[in-house]
Amino acid sequence: MQKLRYNECYSKMGCWLRTASVCEKYCGMAGKNVAAAARLFRNGYIYTVDSRQTVAEAVAVGEDGNILFVGDNAAAEAFCTADTVVTDLAERLVLPGFSDNHTHAGESAAKFTGIYLGDVKTVPEYLEIIRAFATDKANAQATFVTGSNWEQAVFQEYNLNTYGISPNSHLGPSRFLLDEALRGTFLENVPVKLYSNDLHCAWYNSVAIELARGEGFDVDGGITANEGSDIITRVPGDFTGEYHGVDFSEYRGQPWGVFREAAIWRYIDIYMPQVPAETKRRQAIVGMQGFIREMNSYGVTLLQDILVTPLNNNTYIDYLYEALKTGRKQMLWRVSLFGDVNESDKTVQEFREVQRKYSGVEEFKFFSVKIFADAIQKGMYVMEPYADEPDNPENIGGLYNNVSRENLKQFIVTLHRENIPIHIHAMGDRAIKECLDGLEEAREKYGEKDLKHTITHLLLVCPEDIRRMAKMKVVASVNSYWHYKEPFYYEEIFVPVLGPERAETSFPANRFFVENVLTCMATDGIISEKPAPLWGIEIAVTRNAPGATDSQRLHNPAERISRYQAIEMCTINGARALGLDEVTGSLEIGKRADMVILDKNILTIAANEIHSVEILETISKGKTLYTSQNWRAEIARSNRQ
Repeated sequence: MQKLRYNECYSKMGCWLRTASVCEKYCGMAGKNVAAAARLFRNGYIYTVDSRQTVAEAVAVGEDGNILFVGDNAAAEAFCTADTVVTDLAERLVLPGFSDNHTHAGESAAKFTGIYLGDVKTVPEYLEIIRAFATDKANAQATFVTGSNWEQAVFQEYNLNTYGISPNSHLGPSRFLLDEALRGTFLENVPVKLYSNDLHCAWYNSVAIELARGEGFDVDGGITANEGSDIITRVPGDFTGEYHGVDFSEYRGQPWGVFREAAIWRYIDIYMPQVPAETKRRQAIVGMQGFIREMNSYGVTLLQDILVTPLNNNTYIDYLYEALKTGRKQMLWRVSLFGDVNESDKTVQEFREVQRKYSGVEEFKFFSVKIFADAIQKGMYVMEPYADEPDNPENIGGLYNNVSRENLKQFIVTLHRENIPIHIHAMGDRAIKECLDGLEEAREKYGEKDLKHTITHLLLVCPEDIRRMAKMKVVASVNSYWHYKEPFYYEEIFVPVLGPERAETSFPANRFFVENVLTCMATDGIISEKPAPLWGIEIAVTRNAPGATDSQRLHNPAERISRYQAIEMCTINGARALGLDEVTGSLEIGKRADMVILDKNILTIAANEIHSVEILETISKGKTLYTSQNWRAEIARSNRQ
């Protein structure tokens, strides 16, 4: 890190001295028995998130990037020398750097290299973005193109208005619509795959589907049956009419265009062309650099990257490991390896291998193994039948990929025995109960271990199972970002699946705190509208849409939590859930100087303004990762005074 003497007012990294006189007054005073600070932040409202909820005025950071001192301005003077970089916070709020305990870095990074639809909400806008990408000469040599973030509810309305298809069919977008958008472009004959915004569905063009049809599915002229939530959507058998230049009656019973859950990789992805290694490497670097910049701008200094495909599909891991190892990038990164519930011993072996391969770097570590207990929407495994057939006792979904209860339990027991933390996707209350039954058996066989086993998403949870989570020290990784009545989702998809009563009482949060469950915050990456912790904090506190001034989007207000609890979720609790609370998560002497400077105090402003507060500076181990333009402008103005 570049040091600045007292008469050097501004660093390229965004560290600054308000005036030379400030430095003359407070620097050069370090005592013989006091370590000199590389950086000093003073005149702030520094909420440390320690066990006493201490608020300080100043924090000093040593040459090693760890915290030397937290306290008042006067006492901080002892750590200041002529070489110390001093930042006058001007009463700004400082918090520990934020954590994100469940994100998808690879999928999020793809928005910087592929077709990203998350910024718009209509079919014409989707098609405009797709066509712009497909006509860009930079993509003329592509062999396989991916993208993401179309909304299912958008196509429910489109299908009704265009084809007269009921929203209850849940077909999603047609491949022929995608073909039409690509016609006459560089990608007309290139396979294209676009994930939905929840990453549980993929929309393919006809080129991609025909590459796999007859090989991965519909072999020898047959029709591959759907299994549980693994679904191939198909053109209805009575469908007629010409759309997008195609007579749909000629395609009855053939794939419509959307594949759901494991049907994506079981039936089609393995038949897609291989992207050249150099192209994959270049895309990984560009995408990951973009993703890291975005996370830094949100104040994130710690995350857990959840792999949802085998490791060999995640080419960015090697780049990231080397970047953190060499210091080119600076943040704490933990990875959850994608596990195979039917192959517990194989998963253990692979986890040990990647831990050894990617070892020796404080910032990077494979921490846990990720599995799915159930899916989403009607793929959730629930206690009571879904609203569309409330009298059908079998209408309750099932375990993910139709895995048996015995195999799920055996997997959990095996990883507990091997001291490997498990990170479980579980939405439905029955799925959560099954997971806890497995963890209970694991404890009975191999003893209680504080491994930080985690259940994430937690849409429906029985009260007794929240108490079981507390008893067994199971972490709740909640997606506060979803805890309001989201447009294009709540009324259009959520209520029809669950019914209004269950929908209204979904997504607990406060109950986890009441029962003393360790609770942390997760964005789920690009699945959330904006994966910024300040958005999650506001929604956790209000249970309403960001910035809302009325109750139209208010959801389950009994589950609101306090601002202090919300901050804990994405600081100290996030660190604790990853076994890192001794080194980060709060601003205490000896810990890493992972900090975020905010323009306003989110503990005192109106709750519906929290999401809009500006991140001024993000700091990891004493090094500045991000500074806002406004912060830089304020620095420049101060230097001219």
